Formats: sequence, C-alpha cells, structure tokens
Amino acid sequence: MALFQCKIFSQALYRSVNVNVILPLPDSNNDFFGADIRYPKPGEKYPVLYLLHGFSADESDWQRFSRIESYAQAKNLAVVMPDGYNSFYENSPFGAGYADYVAKELPAAMEAVFPISGKRNNRFIAGLSMGGGGTYKLALRFPERYAAAASLSGGLNSKQSSSPSGVSSRSNEWRAFAYGKDFEYFVPEMSDLKTLLKKKVDEGVDLPRLYQCCGTEDFTYKDNVEFKEFAKSLGVDLTWEEGPGMHNFDFWDPYIRRILDWLPIDGGLVD
Repeated sequence: MALFQCKIFSQALYRSVNVNVILPLPDSNNDFFGADIRYPKPGEKYPVLYLLHGFSADESDWQRFSRIESYAQAKNLAVVMPDGYNSFYENSPFGAGYADYVAKELPAAMEAVFPISGKRNNRFIAGLSMGGGGTYKLALRFPERYAAAASLSGGLNSKQSSSPSGVSSRSNEWRAFAYGKDFEYFVPEMSDLKTLLKKKVDEGVDLPRLYQCCGTEDFTYKDNVEFKEFAKSLGVDLTWEEGPGMHNFDFWDPYIRRILDWLPIDGGLVD
C-alpha cells in the first residue's frame, strides 16, 4: 500500500488544505502471502471511498486509530481522507464552502492526480460522528455523485448536539459558523437530514445505497435510531447494524471493515 500526504489549494475554501490518500499498491504481502495487488495499467482506475472525520479531528484520524490502510489494501480500494475542519461539511455563509469542496472540487483534483475512478458506481462516501452526518448530507444533496454512503455513529441532528455537555457547548459554537448564530442561514431542505431525505424521495431521485451503524451505548444512538426508523417509513433501502459500543474507534474500526464488505465492489481495478 502507499500513503500520500498532500497539500492542495482549494478555490471553495480559498486556502491550502491537507488530504491523505491511500492507494493499494504492491507490498511485501505479495511475497509472504501470495497477494495479487499490482500497479494499475494505463486506463485502469481504483474505486474510491471518501472517508470523513468527526468533530475536533482531522484527515489523519482514520489512519492513526483504525486499520483502514490494511482493509483498503485487501479490497483494492483507494481511500481519500480530507480535512473537513469543524465545518459540519457545510457551505458556511461566511465563505468556506466545505460541501462543495468535498463533493465536487476534491474529487476533481484527486481524479486528475491519481488513478481514481470518476464514475458514480465506483465512488463512495463514509464518515463517523460529524462526518457521518456530513456523509448523509452530501450523499443526499449530490446523489448523482455517489453509489453508496455509510454513516458510523453519525451526528444526524444538524441543529442540536447529542454529545456530552462539554462537547455540546463547543460543537454548538461551531454550528454558528455553519448556520449563523441564530440559525438564520439554516435551510431545512439542504441541511436537515429528514427534510432532505423526504424531499429526495418525493422527487423520485435515484438515491445512493445507504448504510448506518451505531453502538448501543453511544450518545448518538437515539438520534440514529430515529433517523433509521424515519428512512424505513419512507420506504428507503437502508442497511442498519448496531452492537455494543461507545463513540470511539473500538466500535468504528470493526464496522468500517464491515462497510468495505458491504460496498458494491469486486476487489478489482475498473475502467
């Protein structure tokens, strides 16, 4: 496998930002265990997962605290991990367009530099906590861009934090960056996940496949169950899994592996 730590300039954010990229290139497992990972031939591309971090974290968290590199290598899957700041993956009214950056500008840049597929059926998105909410937000706003979207312990209530009190107060401060101090810039059809989902269902939009998981001891569990039940009431095909666990990588690490098994990929390079 290979890890690329990149810095690119974003027009949507108008600043330089960090991006970490995993590519499944040949390594010693080919010799030790007979793995058949190879370099892509001209014209071949990797299917890709855009993997989002949570509140107060950055682009390095998934690599530092999970085994995402080895899981991606086994699946022959590229993984792109952007820095989403404490943005809730929104286009801030104060100038930072994180939704446009992650959904549009970042894929264009990655596809120009790396052998990464730009086709919808080979592009997926997932995230934990704030990144889980961001994943569903972007997948529902831009359903034509993703074949599948997975939320792990997602922060699915855009207007109110379910975090412990100390974290809630800080996350609510950052919500002002995304929506205004009094939520004067909050547009339910864009940012409230239930409203957004119902709008897309009513319009008959071809939605990405949806996956959702949460630990039963997680402080986001109630919100996650409510959203899951709401989606089911609309007839949305959503895969739900739960199990013992809290809001940490002890839960997220095994479940990101389950998500890679769930993704519609066959483990090979694509055209």
